[in-house]
Amino acid sequence: MKICHFLLKVWQLCRTVTLQIGLLASRDFFLVLFQKNISRKMSDSTSDMEMRDFVEEAMEENRLLQCDEDFNENADDQPMEPEQKGEEKSLLQLVLDKSNNHDDLACLWVNEYMLDSTAALISFIQLVVEASGSHYLIPKDTNMPFAYRDIVIAATVQFRNVSMYYPMIMKTAASFVKNVGGFVQSLLKTADGTPIFFDHIFLKEVTGFVMTCSESKVRPFRHTSTMIGLKMLTTLQDLSTLNSGLLQSLWTSMYQVIFVDRCMDVVDDIRLLCLTELGLWLEKYPDCYLQPDRVRYLFEGLQDSSSKVRECCLHNISKLSRNEVLRPVCLNLGKELKRFLLNICVQRENELGESALNILSDFYSSSSEFLTEEECRLLEQLMFAANRGLAQAAALFSNERRKGRTNCQNLRSILQFFNEDGQYEHTAYLVDALFGTSELIVDWRLMVEMLLEEQSPKLSRKESSTLIEILSRGVKQAITGEIPPGRYTKNLVRRPIAGSIKLATEILGPVLSKLIEKYCADSENVKNLLELPQLLDLQSLSKSQSVQLLEQIKDIMFTRTDNSVLRMGARTLVYVNLVEASIISEILNNAVTNYKIAFRTWQESYGTTNYCSPGSSSSSSSSTKSQKMRKNRLLVTLRLVSALYGQFDLSGYHLTESVLASLKRVVRERDRPQRDDLPFEARALYMEVCYFSLSWDLKRVRKHEEDDLYVVELCAALKKHFEDFLFVTRDLIKDKRNIYLASDTYTYLCDLFVLFGEQLRLSANANIRDLTYKPTLEDIKLVENFMMSYIFHDSPLEIVKECNFDELQNKRRVLSSYCKLVAFSVVPSMRASIIFQHYDKFFDAFGDIMRAAMERAVDINCVNYGMTVLHSLLLVYKRIMANYLDDSERVAHSDEFTHLISLAKRLAQTFNPNLVENRRGVLTLHRAGIMYVLESVPCDPTAAPKHLIFLRVIQEFVPQILVQDKPNIQKFLERIEEPSLPSCRKEVWLPLEGYRFALNTKVIARKTDSMDF
Repeated sequence: MKICHFLLKVWQLCRTVTLQIGLLASRDFFLVLFQKNISRKMSDSTSDMEMRDFVEEAMEENRLLQCDEDFNENADDQPMEPEQKGEEKSLLQLVLDKSNNHDDLACLWVNEYMLDSTAALISFIQLVVEASGSHYLIPKDTNMPFAYRDIVIAATVQFRNVSMYYPMIMKTAASFVKNVGGFVQSLLKTADGTPIFFDHIFLKEVTGFVMTCSESKVRPFRHTSTMIGLKMLTTLQDLSTLNSGLLQSLWTSMYQVIFVDRCMDVVDDIRLLCLTELGLWLEKYPDCYLQPDRVRYLFEGLQDSSSKVRECCLHNISKLSRNEVLRPVCLNLGKELKRFLLNICVQRENELGESALNILSDFYSSSSEFLTEEECRLLEQLMFAANRGLAQAAALFSNERRKGRTNCQNLRSILQFFNEDGQYEHTAYLVDALFGTSELIVDWRLMVEMLLEEQSPKLSRKESSTLIEILSRGVKQAITGEIPPGRYTKNLVRRPIAGSIKLATEILGPVLSKLIEKYCADSENVKNLLELPQLLDLQSLSKSQSVQLLEQIKDIMFTRTDNSVLRMGARTLVYVNLVEASIISEILNNAVTNYKIAFRTWQESYGTTNYCSPGSSSSSSSSTKSQKMRKNRLLVTLRLVSALYGQFDLSGYHLTESVLASLKRVVRERDRPQRDDLPFEARALYMEVCYFSLSWDLKRVRKHEEDDLYVVELCAALKKHFEDFLFVTRDLIKDKRNIYLASDTYTYLCDLFVLFGEQLRLSANANIRDLTYKPTLEDIKLVENFMMSYIFHDSPLEIVKECNFDELQNKRRVLSSYCKLVAFSVVPSMRASIIFQHYDKFFDAFGDIMRAAMERAVDINCVNYGMTVLHSLLLVYKRIMANYLDDSERVAHSDEFTHLISLAKRLAQTFNPNLVENRRGVLTLHRAGIMYVLESVPCDPTAAPKHLIFLRVIQEFVPQILVQDKPNIQKFLERIEEPSLPSCRKEVWLPLEGYRFALNTKVIARKTDSMDF
């Protein structure tokens, strides 16, 4: 700072030149120097000769000033001019005023101190008091020595009613800290080199009051003064003119009082302040007054209950470990306290886990003995984590462990690791973790070589299957950029690798048939290898390669019975069809013909019983065996037809009538005794065939919309099929003997509700418009009842367990199907309250699905969405009130109400992406919430409304109100009148006061716990 350096030069120069000693002691002389410096802006490079001239000029000006003051002492006091009157701004107000420069304010304060040290110190103490949120004004006639504790006690009673709000916990806290802390630092730097640093009064009084406040039991004082004291400690390290021993003694005293005690404070933000500043101090090591072992505070902070504090500690440890001097200390402490880092890695806070894992990787790179083998395997298993950042951090650690090996050795090591610690469904997670962090995952040439050539040691069957899966997943991610379903990442942008299609085709095209031939015995291998042609440039294959591949697929389709293989083969046929279409028709004809033969054979045996006379046991056994064979044959052919129908339009084979007839017979003959019923799998496949049939028929109708004669006949048949399908689905959804069959049926029904929805009314063809189907109330209740009983019956923790992975995916599919109905306005958004009420409780399992539905609902109609959110909250609130017999005081202190507040916070965030467009929805929510409270106003004029506590819930949506709309809500809130009768209990009305205060506050603070008075 120019002023600081300038005065330092003046002070040093005045020690060497022969000037009047009395003048040197004059505060007025330095006042002149300040004023002249501000106007002249002397630079740091000013020469000694220029400085001498400047000092002499200042001495003369000071002499004239003294003459003027002597004259003014004899003059009569003149009244203040009107324009000079008015309320004077406090120091804090000046500091927070963006138009004021902190350096200039610091100069003015130092000037004031030179003229009247007591007044200046009072203004600083007042700044601390006011910054804490107290409205206490220190009397101007207060004299030194100041009674710090008396000032704090007097200021304690001058807080507003809602004292939980003070500047340090407002949303503007960051800006507040920057302004106040910045001014304090400017003040110390400005005072550095001036006589006020040597009178032992300035620093003693300023630091004394701050230290007293930091020990206060009143949280606002303790919080604010800790921030100010920490900023002082940071600045004092940089000062140069004060005696180093004296400065170190002062610094150490403040450190003990402010940091050591406050870093263990009960308030999270205070601990955060301490450890943040500690990182700054240690960053200057060895130029700071701390010993390197103070880094221990940061490591011990890793077990803090606050995630922000843990994040701060991780950031500082990472930064300090790169300091050459402190790195050995960090390594030693890291080895001693590494359990804290390991705990963070495996906890649910993924971003912190990523940081902790990076630190462990860094330490491990310095010393391989830093982690045990067991700990290394634990960290490597995090490659299977749902969070992508954490998984890729684990992959980098794994790469560090395998540094120096060949790609072949590394690949074998990964296969061994996966087969010991991974599960099949996690292969995609492993590939994604290594994707972008290791070139190994795109070394497809090496993978093919290992799969086709004999290895030493030979690859086991399990290793080969894993390697094929890795190859398939790696090619797919490189070409499409897609990440595995269920893996969370900050950025969902797809990032394919340029040139990956060409490279994959060059490597895999010539050898794909060989791979299929060698590994066709395993269904999973076949499925993965069949997916590869979908990703390649098949036009680049030779004619012989294409035909050979197609013949292999044809053989697989008619010899394999695994559903996943058949479906993958059918999808691949679509791609091969673009190159070799001649064989596809033959495959479709043979598949349908085989099914019809099997179906006719099945029909011949339908209706027979298993009852036979005792003398015909041989015949009975043969009959039973024949029936099983016919049933199995029906299932095998039906699987193939269903797989092909999903990719090709088989409507020309007229399968729908017979399939629907079989399903209707199952429903109608449910209670017939001794019936030979269709197996559940056949019903599921029939339902799928019907769904595909209706979808293809509707697509063909829309395509030939202008051909009236063709459309009339097709629409009539389609409408009849759709009605029959509805009859069957309603029954199968109610029949919960097989939950997966019911779930499949449920998803088909929801999808068809969308396909046959209101958009058909936009058609120019009356026959197509007549296909529109609007679900009845009975339909909607059926859909909702099944969803609620199936999805939200179990506890959230039970649902997300690893052992329930398949069931979780099925439940997500069911919920997504219902959310489609909301997103496409098939079901009014208000009815979605039944699922939105579980948004917070089931956030981990279904939060992404619900959020997508909410975003769509708010886009459709923000007013309706506002009411939907309110209704979601009311469903929970009414249930809580009923459980506590409408006792609002017990409700307010219940865990259930705390969870309701948490739900409100999450739902409030759904308005945030565009508050301007969502404005009407937010206002509707607030008005409707206030009206709900008004409806419970009692006859007793001294009693509060029964549901007044509900205002605490909608208070969470105040930050979403635009500033210009707050007065309207405030006026609307006036309808709830708080009585002033003595008999009214004040605490009952706290929800109203809190809501009103939130509306009156320009920037709403986050809620904190109770004050420490």
